[in-house]
Amino acid sequence: MKMELPVQAPDWIKESWEGQFEVFPWYYFAIDLPSPIFIVTTLKENGLANAQLSTWGMIAGSGNEPKFILMVHNYTETRKLIEKTGEFVINFPDISLKDKFRNTISRFDNDTDEILASGLQHDASAKVKPLRVKECFAHFECKLDWIQDIEKVTKSTSLVQGSIVHAAIEENVLSDDLKTTCENRKWVFSVHEMVNPKTGNHDSGFLAKLDMNSGIKIDV
Repeated sequence: MKMELPVQAPDWIKESWEGQFEVFPWYYFAIDLPSPIFIVTTLKENGLANAQLSTWGMIAGSGNEPKFILMVHNYTETRKLIEKTGEFVINFPDISLKDKFRNTISRFDNDTDEILASGLQHDASAKVKPLRVKECFAHFECKLDWIQDIEKVTKSTSLVQGSIVHAAIEENVLSDDLKTTCENRKWVFSVHEMVNPKTGNHDSGFLAKLDMNSGIKIDV
């Protein structure tokens, strides 16, 4: 039997932190979908790197016009810098970088290079000014097409569409065998906090990697 879920969280489901269901839809926690992790890099006005961990994005468009669509909160520096500079880079880390890419969610001041402060290194981009993260195995360099508010009233988040003007990938992750090339990339996924809509109980999220032998994602 299906459980029908209302738009707003039922009374018996409480937030685990203040404002949780204002920042995110409660559906985000009731019907959880693992999402690949990436780092968005932009350039501050002073030339230093801004870095933000994200799981909200996807490739879109056609073969002649490849795009990357990203969701951002409107209060973030990432959103402001993309709008101001018109450029951003999507960087894909592997699971070995988990302790460093987690640092990118820290609060940094404007005079801090957020790539270096997270324990990562710079890599020059080919077609845009924002830097790539050297340790990441793949990158999409993007130029802004448009930014669109998602909500009509609260206007708390936006969709950002960028044209992919260049891409790069480490040669050592490549293989003619699909299983091998997937194993080499060591993708990392975010399994977000989950709410049981029947009981209202919360369970904390975790990071996971893809296991090509068992076909499941393993808690790391």
